[in-house]
Amino acid sequence: MSTKNNKHVLFLIVLFFFLFLGEASNYHVYVINIMKSNVTIHCKSKDDDLGVHVLSYGKPYEWSFNVNFWKTTLFFCGFISQYGSGVYDIFRADRDLGRCRICLWEVREDGVHGFKDNASNDDLWFKWQ
Repeated sequence: MSTKNNKHVLFLIVLFFFLFLGEASNYHVYVINIMKSNVTIHCKSKDDDLGVHVLSYGKPYEWSFNVNFWKTTLFFCGFISQYGSGVYDIFRADRDLGRCRICLWEVREDGVHGFKDNASNDDLWFKWQ
């Protein structure tokens, strides 16, 4: 299955959960590894440590949350792959409130790519360091 098809299928799955299962959170982050090798991801906010996760090819990692009253919510993730590593702001309220409610990220050989809601092309991405 192509990368484009994977992204659309995954977006529809997430949308299904929001529409039919009554997801109460305002925002949802969805990170998927589309590399043939594993990637290690560790995401945190000021208040929450989401732990370390190893994502194999096609495996997603996701979480939901509400943006705080001050609209300063920030989640950052550290990534380690055979192609490189880095720590990136995966959700930053001042950047993402108007960009996405379901924030989709793909981990690729050249870095981490982000997408706007319903976008077919990435609109934001981070190159490996």
